[in-house]
Amino acid sequence: MSWQYDHTHFKCGDHVKTAVFFQENFGAKEVSRWEANGMPIISLEIGGCLYNFSPKRANETVDASAGTVRYGVYHIALKTNDLVAEIAKMKARGIKITQEVGQVNPKTKFAFIEGPDGISIELLQRD
Repeated sequence: MSWQYDHTHFKCGDHVKTAVFFQENFGAKEVSRWEANGMPIISLEIGGCLYNFSPKRANETVDASAGTVRYGVYHIALKTNDLVAEIAKMKARGIKITQEVGQVNPKTKFAFIEGPDGISIELLQRD
């Protein structure tokens, strides 16, 4: 048996707004818009990975508590070649930086931002 990564799916307060956030800030490319069991889904590709965004259903809630560690998806991580420059651009756009640039080891810098619905996004630079 062989397994491969397929996608990560986010439930969102406003799935269109969230998709636009990833397009504007990370160059995400829209792959498709489709529907599953009456639920609209927007599929985006970022760095070769597929991300799906859909609205919450009437009987669902979206946990927007990015500041608290909880079970489930903790964060996603996206890699860049110039973290300091990218963080400066995001600050200029008014994006909330939840952890300033830090250094894990001599070759790895990181920072965290908050996306729509409290999505925690780690930004990395690996030299």
